[in-house]
Amino acid sequence: MAILRLKDIMKEKGVSREDLANKVGVSMTTISNISTEKNYPTIPLLLSMAEALDVDIREMFEPTKGGIISQGEANELKRILNEGLNILGMR
Repeated sequence: MAILRLKDIMKEKGVSREDLANKVGVSMTTISNISTEKNYPTIPLLLSMAEALDVDIREMFEPTKGGIISQGEANELKRILNEGLNILGMR
């Protein structure tokens, strides 16, 4: 499974948990739990976070295992991204 880069992106963009929570309409606790990987976001929330942070959704992930991801991980990420594109009406 790919790891979300939420913490890194928020730091790079200078966006606090409170700022991001307000932009996407969730609690700071939700953002905290996602950034510490206690929870994972829904596809719509992931899309909202990427938009609020002004990044391509693909930038939200980093591969595990030293940059090498398995075929299963690649397929899962592809499925998630396609689902998100479908929600946005881009497919």
